[in-house]
Amino acid sequence: MSEAKRNWREDLKVFRERMGGLTEEKKAYGKEQRETRKALQSALKAGPRTVPELARETNLPSHKVMWYLMAMKRYGELVEAGEAGDYVKYALKESER
Repeated sequence: MSEAKRNWREDLKVFRERMGGLTEEKKAYGKEQRETRKALQSALKAGPRTVPELARETNLPSHKVMWYLMAMKRYGELVEAGEAGDYVKYALKESER
């Protein structure tokens, strides 16, 4: 590991210790976010989907699916892949598959 990365990681560790570490609540929140993103990415690997389709497949509320999709789109992980009725279909970028 490079010297800069090691120093950054050590600095982060010291900061967390000073701030009292990560609470179980924060750990659970981070885990939930990772699992949600993973579920959405997995569903999208099968092809373009609309928000209602993703909500059904992942058993997540549609407002939460939309929130995550907009974040993924903002950071370049998703593209719009046409329409299905009144809904936009979203797909993973080729580099994310």
